[in-house]
Amino acid sequence: MNNLLGEGKTSAKSGAVYSAAVCIYIVINLFASLIISGASISGDGAAYISYLCSPVAIILALAVANRFLKIPASCLFPVKCRPKYFFIAILLAFGLLFALSPLNTLFVRLLTLMGYTPSESSIPSLDGGGIAGALIVIAVLPAFLEEALFRGAMLGCAGEDAGGVRAIFLTAFAFSLYHGSIEQTLYQFICGALFALLALRSGSVLPSVLVHFLNNAVILVLERFNLFDQNGFPAMPGWAMILVMVLAALSLAAALLWLIFDKRKLPRGNTQSVKSFFVWAAAGIAVMALIWILGLFSL
Repeated sequence: MNNLLGEGKTSAKSGAVYSAAVCIYIVINLFASLIISGASISGDGAAYISYLCSPVAIILALAVANRFLKIPASCLFPVKCRPKYFFIAILLAFGLLFALSPLNTLFVRLLTLMGYTPSESSIPSLDGGGIAGALIVIAVLPAFLEEALFRGAMLGCAGEDAGGVRAIFLTAFAFSLYHGSIEQTLYQFICGALFALLALRSGSVLPSVLVHFLNNAVILVLERFNLFDQNGFPAMPGWAMILVMVLAALSLAAALLWLIFDKRKLPRGNTQSVKSFFVWAAAGIAVMALIWILGLFSL
């Protein structure tokens, strides 16, 4: 079967993969909701079914990307890179968690002052062996599959066509919007941009898989052992919190500078390709934007 979007229209492929992932996710999520409602499933069972909707949707979207858009597996999940990028990934994870997470808390407070009501957490129970299951559906699967979608298929295609810098912001926007989380919109956009920069510099998704996993896993572990205070900050003395935040800021700055001045060149691309991305991503963007707006007004 011929490439549906033609040769060379790689930004269009990036947008098409995003729309496919969103549309498939919505269908699977609706089907899961019917199962949960029809079978009167509640608690952890409902939470696990809900969390598995996105991984299944991404797997199917990647299959579409490979089969119909002719995006090769090597683009979906490139792995070869130099060891230094894994060290940079660890620096990024530490910096994001303890330097930027507090900014996200302040962002939620600002939304609250404007009348927004934060949604309640729906994660599975972390008690006992529940932490293992939660780590799989919240840390392991998203780390591998979301990186394959956003930093593999989408970034690989858009970066080649639109250029590295434009592709970073395009995929960061799509990544943040895909989650539909009002509270984490800003944080996920920043994470998406940094993960994309790391993937482009390293030429692999494995370092971004590592930082993505650490980001989600550490939060779950802190939550499991009640190491957050009532304001959502890690529970520790004030002087310790200041020290950790300073070290995290330095870690984030070091990782960012290392990536900015890396010798590996970013693709240049052209601005016209950005339009192609938005044309083909329009369906996915419209659906997720609607969900985001409805969530903002608690509808």
